[in-house]
Amino acid sequence: MVSLKTSWFFLILYGILAVVPNVHSQPLETFRPLSNQVYIDDFEDESEGNPSHWIESNKHNYWTVVNDADGNNVYRVEHNGVSTYSWLHVFEKNVTFDVRFKVVEIAEEDAELKFAVRFNDYEALVYLGYDFKAGKWYLAEQRGKDFEPSVFKQVGDFTRGVEPLKVGAWYHIRVLSNNETVTVYINDMTRPKLWATDVRHQSPGRVAISAYNASVDFDDVRLNLRSGQGRVNEGVLEYTVGDDDDFREGASIVEKNNGDLLLLHRSEEFHSSDEGQTFGGPYPFSWPKNNHGHHSVLRLQSGKLLNMVAEFDGTPDRFDRPLRFRAKLSDDDGTTWVDGGVTWEVSRQGLPGMSNAIVMNDKLTQMPDGRVFFVVPVRKDDGKKIVGHKTEIYYSDDEGMTWNQSLNDSDDFTDLERYAEGKVIQTSNGTLRLYTPWNNAHSVRYSESYDNGVTWKGDFALDQFRNSRSSFALIEDTYAERTTFYMVWVYNNTDDTDIVFLPRSRLGLARSYDGINWEYMMDVERWISPAKKDRRIITQILDPSLTATEDYLYVTIGRSDRAADNGHNHQRLRLYRIEKSKLKPYDSWPTEF
Repeated sequence: MVSLKTSWFFLILYGILAVVPNVHSQPLETFRPLSNQVYIDDFEDESEGNPSHWIESNKHNYWTVVNDADGNNVYRVEHNGVSTYSWLHVFEKNVTFDVRFKVVEIAEEDAELKFAVRFNDYEALVYLGYDFKAGKWYLAEQRGKDFEPSVFKQVGDFTRGVEPLKVGAWYHIRVLSNNETVTVYINDMTRPKLWATDVRHQSPGRVAISAYNASVDFDDVRLNLRSGQGRVNEGVLEYTVGDDDDFREGASIVEKNNGDLLLLHRSEEFHSSDEGQTFGGPYPFSWPKNNHGHHSVLRLQSGKLLNMVAEFDGTPDRFDRPLRFRAKLSDDDGTTWVDGGVTWEVSRQGLPGMSNAIVMNDKLTQMPDGRVFFVVPVRKDDGKKIVGHKTEIYYSDDEGMTWNQSLNDSDDFTDLERYAEGKVIQTSNGTLRLYTPWNNAHSVRYSESYDNGVTWKGDFALDQFRNSRSSFALIEDTYAERTTFYMVWVYNNTDDTDIVFLPRSRLGLARSYDGINWEYMMDVERWISPAKKDRRIITQILDPSLTATEDYLYVTIGRSDRAADNGHNHQRLRLYRIEKSKLKPYDSWPTEF
């Protein structure tokens, strides 16, 4: 079963003070579980098959719940030739991770077993490993693809009393992580067998179990989230789109009338006919070419698709040239398109040869009365360099055939020099809000319109939505029984670090039933990575998108997994499929960013 309750047995189990005698002077502190921050899973409430909460690669099916010879449900991984992981979608740095396990079969002598904390990726984790060939346990870490795995040297051999693993025997592992210290217990929970006091991988992350060339049963998982910031989420599937290791960021997902999904990225597309379990591709781009690269597509109330396409002033030699945007409309799900109107007639130029308008993905919304809004960020320059950004708002009352610009832009209602990448929604009281994440303040901002977007007033801070000058996604869920909005945004404190590119290490999801008041739903992603020598952080979360279908939310981001010779490093396209029925709001907002 899965439980978030704290039993007396569990309190006693964890209410211990362990000291490593004659080895180091740092005692391992007494700690007790926090209420509602304990996850327990014995798999007894699961039918045979894939269990709730646990995730594995979307392309594998090695992990399953089975009924063992004793009549108990266990979580089994069958032996295979890849080092396969199963993990919980939770982000916490300091945890206590207990697992019982039994080796069912050793298929090859080079078999391995791993128990990981701070699991951000296959190459970013802290883990306890067992080498079947050597018959030895070891403790190691890796901080990302730019770093080699590092095995922690032990002072003395405290595993001498631990026999090599035997097939058919049950064992109990505990991994305790506490800032720079990670401590391991094997069967005897009063004396640690392995530890490290100089752990460098300091990111909140998932917990995971892994096996290679061995069949293993796992049971009685107990996880204590010690800081109280994380939470184990149910109904999440997450993976990287594309097997070619190409640079990708800033995608958009469109649901087709037959339920298939079309993922648009720059000049390529990916297809899914299994509700996002997999995306095939990349395939050549089949829609009208959008030279700007970032796509804004909206399913209108009429059922048509509205697609804002950048038209350049001449033959493009790069994506950033003087441009205008033209609406394209399709009433046959994207098979054919007709031209709509343009946002402005003459291509806009800022610095020589460059556009002064740059639009990120998914900046279209439609109000209940049918009015469509398209939000355009505009660069401000001094003739030599870009010095800021402002926002212009455009609207159409005829599904994009003609466009009008609001009478004022953000320079009229804010003193902030950077104010861009916003989106318009209608709140429950009938006013419109322009939410704007990309600014030089500490949080997402909003402005209001009381005349249906003709004019805008005020610049207000949404203090809960801490943000470090990065894009976001904001949608209304048209499948919901009541008015429902979702937002994903890069949830960081601007002042966390003095790196050149601001901290972009956490993606949050929030929900609102009125467009005004918001509740925190989950951490979608977290990964605090080291920085490069030029002080640019390696892992950055960029350009999220958000799509709602009847059963799921789909989130995409660019997430850099290694360093590269550009400001955002080597971005990979990540996808998160979230079951809407499994979402539960936090009791209160997180207190760290």
